[in-house]
Amino acid sequence: GTFPILTMDKKYRSILKPTNDWFVEFDFNAAELRTILSLSNQPQPKEDIHEWNVENIYNNKATRDEAKKKIFAWLYNPNSTDLAPNKYYDKEFLKGMYYSDGVVATPFGRKIEADSDHAINYLVQSTSSDNTLKQMYRLHSLLQNCKSFVAFTMHDSVIVDLCHKERELIPLLALTFSETALGNFEVNISAGSDYGSMREL
Repeated sequence: GTFPILTMDKKYRSILKPTNDWFVEFDFNAAELRTILSLSNQPQPKEDIHEWNVENIYNNKATRDEAKKKIFAWLYNPNSTDLAPNKYYDKEFLKGMYYSDGVVATPFGRKIEADSDHAINYLVQSTSSDNTLKQMYRLHSLLQNCKSFVAFTMHDSVIVDLCHKERELIPLLALTFSETALGNFEVNISAGSDYGSMREL
């Protein structure tokens, strides 16, 4: 009884329509980068983290899209020659904290076998995913006595099938979603009458 949304082409998303009136999406702003900062005991930028990286990592010499591509290329390529992110993001510190004897031990209790080249990938992606799923369950619990309900999750976002009469819940849902076990993460909110027409609120 499930639907393979994770592998569905984006151009078909409009066929997904809410049971109620709206889909409202709560999406972490750069969840994986914020996970790194949390695990490294670094403060979270309050603004869009890619814009923050443009200014603080790349000295305004890259566009937002360029900075986004650069930072993820650095994050997931152990042989990256881009040294700029090392000013603020510390992969070696994370390895020392969470990787030992070929096993990644995440803060959520997972043990994942990994070689040194993949240790950071597994740590960040597993921790980020678990963090999102924990927040999804918090939203689910908050909506127990409502007509609105959690419809599905997509990577680092959760989509709520919202009854229009319960729209005043949106700020509370956003606040609840933002307050994670890894710290307060910035949240982007979008809404639409189907999943293909989502617009940022």
